[in-house]
Amino acid sequence: MISYDEALALVAKESELQPHEAIAPKDTLGRVLAKAITATRSLPPFDNTAMDGFALRAQDSFGAPVKLPVVGSFAAGDVPTTPEQAGAIEIMTGAPMPDWCDCVVPIENVDVQRAADGVPVAVTIKTPIPKGQHIRRAGEDVQAGQALVGAGTRITPEILAVLTALGLDKVQVTTRPAIALIGTGQEVIRDPAQDLNPGQIYDSNTPYLRAALHREGYAATVMNGSPDDTDGFLNAIKAAGDAKIIISTGAVSMGRRDFVPEALARLGARTVFHKTAIRPGKPILFARLPDGAYFFGLPGNPVSAAVGLAFFVMPLLNRLCGVSAASATPAVLAAAFNKKKGLTMFAKARLDGDQVTVLHGQQSFRLAPLLEAHGWAILPAAAEAMQAGDPVGFQPF
Repeated sequence: MISYDEALALVAKESELQPHEAIAPKDTLGRVLAKAITATRSLPPFDNTAMDGFALRAQDSFGAPVKLPVVGSFAAGDVPTTPEQAGAIEIMTGAPMPDWCDCVVPIENVDVQRAADGVPVAVTIKTPIPKGQHIRRAGEDVQAGQALVGAGTRITPEILAVLTALGLDKVQVTTRPAIALIGTGQEVIRDPAQDLNPGQIYDSNTPYLRAALHREGYAATVMNGSPDDTDGFLNAIKAAGDAKIIISTGAVSMGRRDFVPEALARLGARTVFHKTAIRPGKPILFARLPDGAYFFGLPGNPVSAAVGLAFFVMPLLNRLCGVSAASATPAVLAAAFNKKKGLTMFAKARLDGDQVTVLHGQQSFRLAPLLEAHGWAILPAAAEAMQAGDPVGFQPF
């Protein structure tokens, strides 16, 4: 049995970076940038007004109050053409600034004289207006050539807004590996409309894994059925087709009905490791299939499966896609906690400031504590009787 750090190093050693593809920015949400984004233009691309009001030369407001004729009107999307003169131009938010105007006064700060049809013909400026007032300068937000987003960044709605504002037609992202999920066990029922017989349980593993992967920007397909023997499991792997990553839950330990190791042997898979010094999830298995696909056999208890995804599968996916993954947050224990020495423990926990509270109900079958947890406390293998204030890592869900 190897340590968690050793297992993680083996996962890293096996990883191979995914190829790139160019897609439209609108389709990039949740995807991972393969190449850094540098601004192709400035934002805003031209000086424009931040207010509905009147654009003028600041010098024409000196000696206020002063009355100026309204010599033009521009809305967003118009191109200013009025020649320079002593006067004010009616202007709407976002409209380009005439090149001879150097300030804007909001409409609510002037007295407007209007013609019978409502068109302004003159304005009274009540106080002197400083140069630059209410003008958004070209490049004030983003400068052309500015480095914006690094490779390995997962695209968020905020990043997407910048990409589209730049007018990019294509963005280079890493391809997403196809993922297949296999839930094992004749006792597992997938259809919630089906009544349970004695000894049966509803499947929570594959819905959780699929949803957690989706939250991180990955799509996973759940294979039909719940194989409960070697032949059925091999059929499920075959049905996974060209999946780059196959994740199973259950039947991976050392019991007489734990058929996953035998199935992998028959398939000719290369087992990278089986069992790690962790809790929960010690029986976890990692292998490469003959076609190069990655295989994770996660234990069947739901929290063990969740830990396997967070601390083994996700690190692989991050490396495959070139994700710049954040390391665990340094924190300290809020209260004393005892654990088994020699095992890295991933505990359901809450984080308040830098204080980590390990929750009651750490058994791997107990899902309810996840409802109040913020993530996982990472308790080091060397620790046993831990005290309040001892350093730990924290990884949010």
